[in-house]
Amino acid sequence: MDRPFVYVNMATTVDGKITSAAREYPRFTSQYDRKTMDRLRAEADAILVGAGTARADNPPLCVRSEEMRRYRRSLGKPDGLDRVLVSASLDISPDSRLFHDDGGTRIIATVDSAPADRLRALEGRAEIWRLGAERVDLVELLRRLKARGVERLLLEGGGELNWGFLEQDLIDELYVTIAPTLLGGRDAPTLIEGRGLDMAGQRRLKLIDLHREQDELYSRWAIVR
Repeated sequence: MDRPFVYVNMATTVDGKITSAAREYPRFTSQYDRKTMDRLRAEADAILVGAGTARADNPPLCVRSEEMRRYRRSLGKPDGLDRVLVSASLDISPDSRLFHDDGGTRIIATVDSAPADRLRALEGRAEIWRLGAERVDLVELLRRLKARGVERLLLEGGGELNWGFLEQDLIDELYVTIAPTLLGGRDAPTLIEGRGLDMAGQRRLKLIDLHREQDELYSRWAIVR
């Protein structure tokens, strides 16, 4: 396979929302979920997010706990976790944690028509790959990451980015935490956004694992091909 193994990790409410309609930082999961996220990061060679997630959450894209850093070393992986940002508009602050937290290589995947002023503002903070005219060519991005030695790539959203990978059949597994809460809202983002699939094109899943931790459900799914 000329691309990394791609897996998604996201938490949703019972009604399928990943945050509120106001795009607030999602605060509805437990410490156990955060530890699970840390373990999945420890197993990855690189982590990938979209600019919307980076703007809204400004997440620390690293393995946080010393326990999981030791686990990562036991897998023979370097301490640094490569970070990849996908953005056609480059609407991201140079002060984002993405560019300042300790870690491995930083890569921005963008397009030929990316705004010149935003490119200049980000020069020196990351490798900039121009992949595509109007949309980032995700297939080429994965090919180049594979050539760089990335075998396992973790996607942490958001929903539009997840749709781009799903649409092109580039996702292998999903880890979905279902939290015991409801948000509602027709404009609240979900796990997969975009234009969506019709019934004939739906992607079937196989449940690999399901367990309960207090009132949260932890599921792991494989895309059936």
